Order: sequence, then C-alpha cells, then structure tokens
Amino acid sequence: MSQEERDARLGLTGLTGAERQARIRLLTERIERETAAAKEALRVRRATRVPLPESRTGASETCSPRPPETD
Repeated sequence: MSQEERDARLGLTGLTGAERQARIRLLTERIERETAAAKEALRVRRATRVPLPESRTGASETCSPRPPETD
C-alpha cells in the first residue's frame, strides 16, 4: 500500500501540517482508549472465569488419559 493510499484511509489527504498532526493525535488516542478497554475487558473476563470441574472436562490436571473402567 502506498503512502497516498494510507493517508486516504486515515483521512489525512488535503490536510495542512497542523491538521494532519491533530488528526494523527486523535487517531492515536482513540486506538489507545480502545486497547485499554479491550485489555480491561479481557482482565475482567479472566478474573471471573470459573474453572470447570474435572468430571466435566474429562481430563485431569496432568492431562493423562483415564484408565479403563472395570466392572
């Protein structure tokens, strides 16, 4: 992708130097906010996750296969 194509996608075409810097600053701040929100949502999801009991997962902590059942 050329520089011109990138500028067009970011809405930077036809801007003065100061306008361009302001637009880039706004885009950067938006990305930083979205990243922080996504990280916080992931942290909350991980913190509230309840591990499944072994009987529901069918695997032990060591992930070794279960021995065959005998009658």
